[in-house]
Amino acid sequence: MTIPVTVRYRIFWTTTIILSIIVAVSTTVYSLTQGIYDVFPFLYFLPIILFVNYYPSRGVIFSISLSAVFLMLVYYFTSFDPNLVAVSTAWFVIFVTIGFVTSSLAEGFREEERKYREIFENSQAGIFTFDLKTQRIQEINSRCAQILGYGRNDLINEELSRIFPDPEGRDLFISRLHKNAEIGDIELIFRRREGEARQFLVSASLSPGNSVICSAIDITERKLAELVIHKAREDLERKVKERSEELIRANEGLKAEILERKRFEATLQLANRKLNTLSSITRHDILNQITAIMMYVSLAEELVQDPTLLSYLKRIEQTTQMIQKQIRFARDYEELGISSPRWHTIDATISKAVSGLELGNVRVEKDVEGLEVYADMLLEKVFFNIVDNALRHGQRVTKIRFSLQEAGDGITIFCEDNGVGVPQNMKEGIFKREFYRNTGYGLFLASEILGITGLTIGETGEPGLGARFEIRVPKGTYRLSKKPLSANPA
Repeated sequence: MTIPVTVRYRIFWTTTIILSIIVAVSTTVYSLTQGIYDVFPFLYFLPIILFVNYYPSRGVIFSISLSAVFLMLVYYFTSFDPNLVAVSTAWFVIFVTIGFVTSSLAEGFREEERKYREIFENSQAGIFTFDLKTQRIQEINSRCAQILGYGRNDLINEELSRIFPDPEGRDLFISRLHKNAEIGDIELIFRRREGEARQFLVSASLSPGNSVICSAIDITERKLAELVIHKAREDLERKVKERSEELIRANEGLKAEILERKRFEATLQLANRKLNTLSSITRHDILNQITAIMMYVSLAEELVQDPTLLSYLKRIEQTTQMIQKQIRFARDYEELGISSPRWHTIDATISKAVSGLELGNVRVEKDVEGLEVYADMLLEKVFFNIVDNALRHGQRVTKIRFSLQEAGDGITIFCEDNGVGVPQNMKEGIFKREFYRNTGYGLFLASEILGITGLTIGETGEPGLGARFEIRVPKGTYRLSKKPLSANPA
């Protein structure tokens, strides 16, 4: 039966300590009985040091016990000789002091050893040591043995070549250690028990006694991942290059298409200008002829006395006025959306819009300071038509008020009057083209102008209490430099 190494180690130290005690005590007894008093105390240093080295936590008790044995032997064999008692007592103190000091030192060394042993064993990195001369493994932690597929005791005293089989790489590694006591982060190929090659990142340090301490981190998966990433990067760069070439070709085609489109747009703009010029001239000539018709109808009404014929002339006049109104609307609608939208200062736009109206005793109030709205160039006509509509149909209007109210999704511009309001059944219809006979094209045109940049208009007043128009301006189409007050009814 094979005795474990640890058991053999314990037996050896126990035997050595017992023998040293026997030698020290036997020598003391013999010396005292033979009248020799100078040499034998020094022999007690040996068992104290040996015991403290192996059992540091109990070193002080052992030192006191062994010193007490020495003291009793001296007292017994010397019949309490005062000189010998004094000397032996001094040696007693010396033995105890040596035991205490060496025990403290040994305990400190043992604690340091335990600490480094815990670091050695619990490290997530593989750690092993080997003799630089013999190239045999001295110590290896469980993590390193596990990575290599071995049990920890399988590699103790084995040659380094067992886990590091590449002779060229091994010789280069050893030669570098001879030149530099410390080597950091070199990549080495180790071999597992079953023969699989693994790549490690190794740092090594040469300590006194030709012992090399190595820290090894398995980077096989990381290197494989780097290869995959490198290949993926190359594929991505290739695809980006191919896509870039496609985009360049597409861009060249797009440039040609844009150039062709610009030529087409220029031609179209030229044609539109000619058509607009022709339409403007034609409209002007038609309006002149209509004015002449209106004049002749008025002259005819003064000369004709027949009631039936007069009624016919009135209808001709009304029809002609309607044609005149339609032509003027066509002129305004033709201008809609021709120019790019721009930012309008609402306060100034309203002032300019109402300046062309006969307000009489109607008071216009504005609380829209600081608001700018992104809208079509014809935004002024919107406010003109709203105020004109109030003057024409409000009957008793004496005040028109503009105000603002900001909400989470935008801002609302209110236009309120104190007239008769809009009947409930006409609130939506007044913005449709079909209602021109009663309201004209003004509100329909206002809705169309606002819609170009996403603005909307609605009527929310109470019939009999006044009209209330709300222009809703979404976020992104207005700028506000002053916080608006809450809107109040007129």
